Amino acid sequence: MLPADPVTGQPDAQTESHLIEQELALLFDKPPAGPLAPRLRNGLPPRLLEDTRIVKAIRLIESTTEEPFPLERIAAHANLSASRFQRRFQEAMGESPGEYLRRTRLDRAAIFLIISQESVLSIALSTGYASHEAFIRAFHRQFGLVPTQYRQFARRASTPLAPEDEPRVAQVRVESFPSQPVLAMRFYGSYALVEDNWRRFAECLDRAGFPLADAQAVGIVQDNPEITPNDLVRYDCAIVDAGFDREHPALSRLILPAARFACLEHRAPYSHIFPVYRTIGSVWGPRSGECFGAGGTGTLERYRQPPWLNGGGEQWLDVTIALKN
Repeated sequence: MLPADPVTGQPDAQTESHLIEQELALLFDKPPAGPLAPRLRNGLPPRLLEDTRIVKAIRLIESTTEEPFPLERIAAHANLSASRFQRRFQEAMGESPGEYLRRTRLDRAAIFLIISQESVLSIALSTGYASHEAFIRAFHRQFGLVPTQYRQFARRASTPLAPEDEPRVAQVRVESFPSQPVLAMRFYGSYALVEDNWRRFAECLDRAGFPLADAQAVGIVQDNPEITPNDLVRYDCAIVDAGFDREHPALSRLILPAARFACLEHRAPYSHIFPVYRTIGSVWGPRSGECFGAGGTGTLERYRQPPWLNGGGEQWLDVTIALKN
């Protein structure tokens, strides 16, 4: 556990300074609100997920909150037998399909324990658990704490909002967006790699003949790096699909559902992106009385300028976090 001030319960000055340094590098040595004892893995997922069948399986796993979720159904979706799919998934991702499903669902639940006031039962149900008891047992196995303990621990362990960012809370706005079809490519790795991911994504689209000059970029954010270890963080580079008719093994056609979002503009280097999330999720949310949606799209980075053109410089985008209707 992180060293804390005995009066406030917040990280002490030295720890807070170290967290801020890591944040600006978009790399945490160890997720401050992550599992107390991360389990051993057989390997890590690839930086870019290009195996078409594993891509299809991952999209299905992440698109449903059904519990239980039969392995045979995922394997059939990937056009493989259950045994062959299990081996192929384990080799590609460093964990079994069941382990991937549980870990990602519980990481998502951890996010909402931090940023929302929803009950533990509500979060359990929205992240695919049929009962309060099953969720508590699974959560304790992954994080070493029951959800109510974790909520208190994680809020203390997370980097606090800096005083200079406080005025930005008033700039958060609520907007509704229609559903949008997108072409998405899945990357794994820290947020320090995001700009390079966009460069690789644009090169791939360019080779496929996609008209990049007209592309509207959307980053689909799945994980909080204060919870999920660097190498396991999921990030989808995507563009709005205006009817592009070519295929690529790493590209998935997805639909971003219509929703209301809390939005905050970011016009600065990408290395300064984390305080934008914190402003919306940890400060604006509790003050506004709005509830964040634990299912569906979650969080999107809607770019006003192509991110592949501005690597290392100013990025212009809106961070948008889905709200309950």
